[in-house]
Amino acid sequence: MKKIIYALLSLSLVFSLAACNSSDESGGDGGSNSEDQSITLAVWASSPAESNALEETVSSFEEKTGIDVEIEVIQDNFQDAITARFAAKNAPDVFYLDAYVAPKFIQSGVLLDITDDVEDSADFYQPLLNAFKGEDGNLYALPKDYSTLATYVNTDLLEQAGYSVEDVPSDWEGLVEFAKELQTKLEDGQAAMVFDGTMARHLSAFIASDLNPVKDDGMADFTSSQKALDYLQSIVDGQDDGYILSPQIDLGMDWSGAAFGASKAVIMIEGNWVLSALKQDYPDVNYTILPAPTVNGQQQTMIFTVGYAISKDTKNKDAALEFVNYMTGEGQQQWSEGSGTLPTRISVAEKMNLTEDPDLKEHVEGAKYGTPWTSGVTLPVISQSFDNQFQAALNGDLTVEEAMKAAEEEANAEIERQQ
Repeated sequence: MKKIIYALLSLSLVFSLAACNSSDESGGDGGSNSEDQSITLAVWASSPAESNALEETVSSFEEKTGIDVEIEVIQDNFQDAITARFAAKNAPDVFYLDAYVAPKFIQSGVLLDITDDVEDSADFYQPLLNAFKGEDGNLYALPKDYSTLATYVNTDLLEQAGYSVEDVPSDWEGLVEFAKELQTKLEDGQAAMVFDGTMARHLSAFIASDLNPVKDDGMADFTSSQKALDYLQSIVDGQDDGYILSPQIDLGMDWSGAAFGASKAVIMIEGNWVLSALKQDYPDVNYTILPAPTVNGQQQTMIFTVGYAISKDTKNKDAALEFVNYMTGEGQQQWSEGSGTLPTRISVAEKMNLTEDPDLKEHVEGAKYGTPWTSGVTLPVISQSFDNQFQAALNGDLTVEEAMKAAEEEANAEIERQQ
């Protein structure tokens, strides 16, 4: 029977993963001991629905295989805690791995290469699988679920302003112009569109604007594409003129979902995580979900995904592989239905008829063409610099060009300092 351990780790030191690759000392032989069929699984704290779904799906796995799973819930600083566990040669057999930090773990050599151990890999949405591949093209984790961005339209406010959903443009440039016109028909305190200014929401738009902010050498680039600068300028112009607003700064709301639910915003580009709040907290709001707008004629959206990774030095390789394949295979429908998350296998999404659900259809379709929120080991530094400097442009302290040049210089200086 599985045990659940809640761990609160306070770290005074953040160990370097580069020093953790020590297969020679841990004694891992890559095979399971048939007399000790148990594994450890490290996860972060989740919602009650996700926690219950995890426990129930793990129980199904235990009943089917006879392999015990000890779930360890790390309450705080999950990535630092896992890094420290590797340094202490006490890594869990299996753990959650956010695609955002996956390149760091892959490059450090602490993860098991599972390329040849995945069952029916073609059944996964390939952008999700690609998020966990290394520069060598090999696979180091399997995606357990994901979210994508889509365009939410408050149809009550839209119709009050004299428009229908059919009037909402499907391209970013048209959407901006529509928001500008729509704003003139709204009441004070309402925004035609709300936005999130962090880079995590805009990487796919940058790619569609011929800009990869993370160059092949890992350095930052925010200035080489005029299309990308124009895209950012359209957001700044919208905020300056009052038709694309920040829910926190301009509307005094905690987040976009609250602004949308409270009928303070007509349009928002958000992830499917907003659905539970809309249904529970704002059940009277009527809305329609459309694809994220095209940018420069290209379909684009962001994908946020988490995978199951296996420690390279695990002494329970076979059991760990069986667990990961079960949770992303036979057990995935149970997990997805219980947790309310989206399945990463196409066949499971089809069994659950998700593309027939008007709330989920566009989010599921986005998994086919979206851009995962991951792009090399320097992305965390580069995205932090963007977030810092783009805010200066939104505040009016810098022009977009000045802000992006400053972000590029700030990120590259920090990357060079860390090398």
